[in-house]
Amino acid sequence: MATRITITDSGQTQTLNGPLAPDTPDNSLQRITEVYFAKKTTTDNGTRVNFTKIDSAHVQQDDQNQNIPYDSILGKTVYLVIETSNMANLSIDAVIRPSANTMTDNTDTLQLMRFVSPDRYEAQRLFTVQVGNLDALNNRNGNHGHYTNANDHINKAIIKLQLRPDGRATFDDWTRRLGDQTINLEVAVERTDNNPCAYGDGQEEVNGAGIFLNDDRGRFRVVNKNIYTIYHGSNTYNTLRVITPNPERRRRIQKVRNTHSTEVIFFYYDQNDNEHRICARTKESVTRKRRVNTIPPLAQRGNLLETIDFTANRAAGEQIDAHQLLVYANGTLGDGATDKWYANQTDSVDLINMDILGNQGVGPQIFEAFHYNQNGVVIRYGFQHTRRRSIQPDLFAGFLGSLAQFRQEGHNHYIVSQGFSYSDASCYPSAEHVNGEAGDLNLLTTQQNGVNTILTAANFDYDNQVILRNILFEFGFESGRSEDFSNTSNTSAADNTSIRLPHTTHTATPRHNNHLHVHGFTPILDIYA
Repeated sequence: MATRITITDSGQTQTLNGPLAPDTPDNSLQRITEVYFAKKTTTDNGTRVNFTKIDSAHVQQDDQNQNIPYDSILGKTVYLVIETSNMANLSIDAVIRPSANTMTDNTDTLQLMRFVSPDRYEAQRLFTVQVGNLDALNNRNGNHGHYTNANDHINKAIIKLQLRPDGRATFDDWTRRLGDQTINLEVAVERTDNNPCAYGDGQEEVNGAGIFLNDDRGRFRVVNKNIYTIYHGSNTYNTLRVITPNPERRRRIQKVRNTHSTEVIFFYYDQNDNEHRICARTKESVTRKRRVNTIPPLAQRGNLLETIDFTANRAAGEQIDAHQLLVYANGTLGDGATDKWYANQTDSVDLINMDILGNQGVGPQIFEAFHYNQNGVVIRYGFQHTRRRSIQPDLFAGFLGSLAQFRQEGHNHYIVSQGFSYSDASCYPSAEHVNGEAGDLNLLTTQQNGVNTILTAANFDYDNQVILRNILFEFGFESGRSEDFSNTSNTSAADNTSIRLPHTTHTATPRHNNHLHVHGFTPILDIYA
């Protein structure tokens, strides 16, 4: 902290010499004590707010409780917190700059996107903020009155921002230069009125600016990743686009597309706007498929690249329709009761593997694929009678959000899937499941254990099935397939007469009485859209 700089009107910095720090700072001085990046955390049902530091000295962990070797991601929303003493209501200027020229070919201050209450971001290079002004905590209605401990932060200057420039071309240039490296970001701060103040544990008030996060006491490390930001439907900090105004229906997911990374990180923000890093997956680009009626002769299929055999699975009791998949250069042949050809298309699609746990074995049992249970958010799902465990990242974000909100609303059902698509984008015997575009889910039961049932069974949990289907719809699964039915033997009275699950089409050929089929997902908009 001995180094000081001064911030010019353009947001650029000049280096000055600073004083040495004493063992005991003078508490009577006007002082900027700490500057750090943070994520917001709330407690007491969203009525108390605090900040959790995110830097190399405060390492975060992933869903497997493994240390994460970075602190944030280009494009992600973070808070910049400036803690002060004896500086009530004074204004502070801050700039953020890279510690090396890895990302921008220089170390000039960065233009980043700053939150402007109540619901927008604007590009700024010089961030001016008043101590005690808590607009950065405002929700989309322009208030933060729900936080009963706001006075705890009266000596802080808080900035909410996104770690990205305002244009896609510049963002792509940053990510191209950064590649798989890490960039450290430093922060320079100074009183707006240019009067002196002390920095850190400095022994005197000095003119000029102080620089933070520039040594081994804590560095802010930023990397390239793809990001999905997923909001609980009741989160009032969701400022994404309104789909319908009355009643208001708002998009719930946004992504930051990063063309220079294949890793995808899924973040969920609960009803109180707490951040949850759900999981990380690697996306793979594969050739799109389409099921066609005519199977080409062997000579037109291209080289045989892979044979995936399901003999052992079927012998163990897995109800898998395909006997084997023959993956050719020009498409995939699904070998089953009736062979189906999935022809390669001219473009590609990104797929990720949903089976995060990767439990081994074969058989008719449910294979648990993921179980996130942290800080009041539970996401648990499995697979049964299927090896179609690949999905598009957009749909996976919608699936995770749906399961998180369903569980947070008090429904404890184990969600089990009958499959989406195979890893090569084929989906024997279906036509609609290609390219990870559709999935089948076991129907819910009153036992809540994931074991499947049928629409007319006594243990079919119609009321909760309706709730889940509506949540899936709100998270983007616009279409579905089920059957018209009536059920007088279960506990619900709502399905005593002929009815169908909401947002579904009656489809009895093939039968849809033992699962919910969801498809027609609304594409998620990129942050630069």
